[in-house]
Amino acid sequence: MGEQSGGEALQDVARKALRVAVCVPSHNGFWPAKFCGALSNMVIQFQRSNYDAGDHDITVLSKSGPVMPEVRHRLIGDALEWDATHLLMVSPELTFPADSIHRMLARGRGVVGVNYLKNFISQEFAAYRLNESVKPDPVLPEIEEVDGVSFGMVLFCMPIFDILELPFFRHDQIDDTPGFTEDHIHFWNQCREKEIPCVIDHELSQEIKSLHHGELWH
Repeated sequence: MGEQSGGEALQDVARKALRVAVCVPSHNGFWPAKFCGALSNMVIQFQRSNYDAGDHDITVLSKSGPVMPEVRHRLIGDALEWDATHLLMVSPELTFPADSIHRMLARGRGVVGVNYLKNFISQEFAAYRLNESVKPDPVLPEIEEVDGVSFGMVLFCMPIFDILELPFFRHDQIDDTPGFTEDHIHFWNQCREKEIPCVIDHELSQEIKSLHHGELWH
C-alpha cells in the first residue's frame, strides 16, 4: 500500500471485472430489520443488472468491535483479499434505494458518499465544509465536493488505499480534552494531502433515511 500514483491506480480499475465489497462495520453486530431489507434489495438488484464492462460480482462483509478504526481496517483487508475493485462502507443505521450502488458508480469518482442526518436535535448532517455541517438544499448540484463526510455510506475505488498511508482511520485526542475526533477526520485529511476530492451525491442523499428520522427501528 501507499506506492501507486492516483492516476495510474484509478485507471487500472477500468480494466478489471467489477467486484463490489459491501462492508458493514458495527459495534455490536446488530442490524435493524429495515437495514437488512434495504441491503438485500440492493445486493439482488446489483446481481441481476447488466454492465457494459461485463462480469460483475458482489459480496457482503461484516465485522464488529468496540474500536471502529480497527473494524474498518479489518474490513478493508477482507475486501482486498476478495480482490474487490470497489468497497461500499455502509452503516446499519441507514436505509437506501436498491439502485444505490449503480448511482454511486455512475458518478465515476474515486470516493463518493451521501449526506444524511446524524443528529436530529442539533440538525447536524454527515457532510461538512470548514467544520460546518452541509445541509441539504434543493438548488444544490447533483454532486458536490466537500471537506469530508461521515462513513454512513461511502463508495471507495480500491486503489485509493494504495495511495493513502496506514492507518487510514484513527481517533485523535482533541487538545487536552477527554474527547476524540471521529475516525473519518484523519482519512479525509489524508485525501486532501493526496488531492483526492471528497464528493457527496446530493441527489441520492435525498433518499437516504437514518435512525435519526425516527423510522428505521419500527
